[in-house]
Amino acid sequence: MRRALSLLLLLALLLTGCAGGQADASASTDSSAGESSAQPVVLEDDSSAEETEPEETEPEEEPDEGSLYRLAAADPDTLLKILVVGNSFSVDSSEFLYEVATDAGYQVLIANLNRSSTPLADHWSYAKNDEAVYTYRKNGDGSWETVAKKSATMSEALEDEDWDIILFQQQSYQAGVASTYRHGETSYVAQLADFAREHCSNAAVKIGWQMTWSLRECTERYYVKRFTGELDLYEKICAAVQTEVEDTGAADFIIATGTAIQNARSSYLGDTLDRDGKHLSYDLGRYLAAMSVASACGMNLSQVDKLDTSVSSKSQTTLSTLHLPLLRQCVADAEQTPYAITGQSETAPTLEQPELTVEATENGQTLTWTAVEGATGYQVTDGSGEVLAELDGATTTCTVEAGTGQTKYQVVALGDDYLTSASSPWVYGEG
Repeated sequence: MRRALSLLLLLALLLTGCAGGQADASASTDSSAGESSAQPVVLEDDSSAEETEPEETEPEEEPDEGSLYRLAAADPDTLLKILVVGNSFSVDSSEFLYEVATDAGYQVLIANLNRSSTPLADHWSYAKNDEAVYTYRKNGDGSWETVAKKSATMSEALEDEDWDIILFQQQSYQAGVASTYRHGETSYVAQLADFAREHCSNAAVKIGWQMTWSLRECTERYYVKRFTGELDLYEKICAAVQTEVEDTGAADFIIATGTAIQNARSSYLGDTLDRDGKHLSYDLGRYLAAMSVASACGMNLSQVDKLDTSVSSKSQTTLSTLHLPLLRQCVADAEQTPYAITGQSETAPTLEQPELTVEATENGQTLTWTAVEGATGYQVTDGSGEVLAELDGATTTCTVEAGTGQTKYQVVALGDDYLTSASSPWVYGEG
């Protein structure tokens, strides 16, 4: 009996061992199959490989696509041709446009087609009937040439050059009355824009709309009847441009000149930007309007460093360049918020005190002083209060003839009407 149990136990052990061996063989087979199906891993010896820095690439500049209130950046190396169509307000805004543009580094040809006090309805009538009623002027070299006086047609001016930009605007009396921008459901702005594109040889021409400025004095019967004052007229001009130009898409871009002017009126310049309650002053008013137009046409004003209005026969004013930061800010703010006034600094810039040195020479005394930024001129006086010399803002030296005894000298840096003069300390010399 015991022998039989032993045999059975031995048989069970033998059977268990065979099963385990088969299981190990199966597991071994599965493992081999898995390894053979996988891709071989190759380890490279990089001890001899050269270490290379990742190549740096300059970030690409985003293209300037412009906006509704400012065209894409203009090319300084390409002649830009601009035609301004309007009335006396278009003359105001374009009078210094050549000076501003060229000072900023651009090549331009500026033209103005105007007829005094002409509203949109009449512009459209003159255009479609080809009436020769306009004065046509051009400026391509710094001086205005009258091509035709009250005898040009709109089509003639449009066909005269392959214009890059053509600007239109409403007459001051009607700029704040939305209904005057159209006849029924037909937009005068759209009709004039289509007419300009039809007669301009440049298929890529951009049509701009200039939002004109409010009047400081709304005293004439027409204004008193419709507006309560300067701000009311300004707000209604903004509303009319929004509904009749922006919302209709009648123009490719809008120039917020009226807002730039209102921004400046909120500054230390105050209500000094017009000459008769309506038209812009022959100096700062016109210069600011030209800067507004130039910027909206894609020109960068950062290089503008002059405020020379002496090129106009009606203005002999020398303006301080200290006003340029304010004017640039007024324009930039108008492009950012074209239908709202942005308050500006009410404190005028101050001139620095010049530093004077006096050196005795064979013929007398040579006075030399440091240039003062923004000075429009200099005045040299002696201890008796006598004015020895009045010089322009670019001159920083003068010679005083020998006299008798010792005297003292002073140089005064002169500002314009908005700035305070600054005097050097008295310096003694041998008279």
